[in-house]
Amino acid sequence: MKKAAQRRGPSDRAIGLLLLAAALVTYSQVYNYAFISFDDKTALLENPHVCYGFSWSGIAWAFTSAYAANWFPLTWLSHMLDFQLFGWNSGWHHLTNALIHAVSSALLFALMKRMTGRAWESAFVGFVFALHPLHVESVAWISERKDVLFAFFWFLTTWLYLDFLEKRTAAKYLLMVGAFSLGLMSKQMIVTLPFALLLLDWWPLKRHGVRTWLLERTLLEKAPLVALAGAASAITWIAQQKGDALRSLALIPLTLRLETAFIAYVAYLRDFIWPAGLVFFYPYPAALPAWEVVCAVVAIAAVSVFAGAGYRQRPYLAVGWFWYLGTLVPVIGLIQVGYQSRADRYTYVPLIGISIMMAWAAAEVWEKWPRARTAIQAAAVVACCGWWMVTWKQIQYWRDSPELYHRAVAVSNENYMAHYNLGLDMVNDGHLKEGVRELYIAVEQNPSLPRHTLGVGLDRLGQKEEAIEQLRQSIRLHGDDAEAHANMGEPLTDLGRLDEAIREYNTALRMSPALPNAYYGMGCVLLKQDRPKDAIAYFSQALRLNPGFTEARERLRQLGAFQ
Repeated sequence: MKKAAQRRGPSDRAIGLLLLAAALVTYSQVYNYAFISFDDKTALLENPHVCYGFSWSGIAWAFTSAYAANWFPLTWLSHMLDFQLFGWNSGWHHLTNALIHAVSSALLFALMKRMTGRAWESAFVGFVFALHPLHVESVAWISERKDVLFAFFWFLTTWLYLDFLEKRTAAKYLLMVGAFSLGLMSKQMIVTLPFALLLLDWWPLKRHGVRTWLLERTLLEKAPLVALAGAASAITWIAQQKGDALRSLALIPLTLRLETAFIAYVAYLRDFIWPAGLVFFYPYPAALPAWEVVCAVVAIAAVSVFAGAGYRQRPYLAVGWFWYLGTLVPVIGLIQVGYQSRADRYTYVPLIGISIMMAWAAAEVWEKWPRARTAIQAAAVVACCGWWMVTWKQIQYWRDSPELYHRAVAVSNENYMAHYNLGLDMVNDGHLKEGVRELYIAVEQNPSLPRHTLGVGLDRLGQKEEAIEQLRQSIRLHGDDAEAHANMGEPLTDLGRLDEAIREYNTALRMSPALPNAYYGMGCVLLKQDRPKDAIAYFSQALRLNPGFTEARERLRQLGAFQ
């Protein structure tokens, strides 16, 4: 441990600063990028607890809310701070993500160097983390603040763990536990850190031995962390159940989940080596070819046996491989949240294991076969430059929502989520025919999708009865579809069926009391009934719930009630 923790020289500081600068320069282009309608809109822009900045009620909400089917109060607080400082200037929100990511990249390099004493291998691991295309989603998507935060606290906790091992005091241990707790309040994917620390105990820290007391000590050190991880996992489980985010086995059978998990492990490795066709959403397959599943299982088993069998001679292979397998477990799909089969952001920390394998394997070849050194250098330069160029381009697909969705439609098959979100944005932006066409494609590919925006588009195209039919079908599919009830009120109002419209709006508000559209629609009906004072109350509530609701603000201005 003392040897591994040797003092860093100027060259180490230079490498760390270069990684920091490279990440910042590469991601600096996000300063001109917009919020994305996928999650950014509902989680941030239309969330009054967040977009108004800090408040005592907002802080209490952050710690008690299961909003977005998760519990990450520190992430919410960081977003509140951004709105407090920068308002709705999306560029600064993006740059906050980029800065945290850049600092984490330099910290990861420093960690690896501290543990191993090897500068260039550690620099490779830091570079891959900083500039690999698979990590773009975690950094360029404002809503993924939770990723960059939990990774930072992952590395900070590990650094403090090393401090504790050097001088075992209660204060140092409590600092480590505190950093881990902050990570749990950022994103619960950090629950696998105790497992990762056990791997690091084996290599490079070399704390293993034949004496039982040493094994017991390494396990006992992690016990409080495991307890905290268990508590956070329980809170997350409750939040996801409350938010109806967990998919039942009837909807996605366990067999299909297992098959998809094996395929995902291999797909992430393929995308790590050759990152082409990356998109924001990968649809869950209806079925998988048996040969693909068998090949994936055989490949994973073969690498696991090879890495495990050689753990004494090449411990970095075992540590790197089982780091990759283990840290992906919470998001591999056995407990399915949402409808995606995998996601680039899930690889943010797990791929550190693969980069460790590559770096130290190359170093071993370098030392044993000097004639291969030129080839190793060339391969490293080509790989790093190639990844960086793809990363630079991949970041640009996150410029705005249309760019992101058009890219997904272009490079993936039957990506109903891309068509659906593209249609939503087009309808909301007034491109009604194109938007309705995209929404029809989406519901054809996935008939279970909500159809409330399709109904809105048809309504605005003048197809009132078809709009009502689509909305009724959405209600039949989703009995608790408050949006569909709210959106049905508009064509009913236009057709003069005011009593039916009021009934739909009341139903929507009973299901979802914080639905701005329903308050706005009810206000419009009340205006038609010549009840402006009552209408003002509803328009005001719509604007309070959604500060960006320009139509509600305009109505209040027309009624002389907007201050």
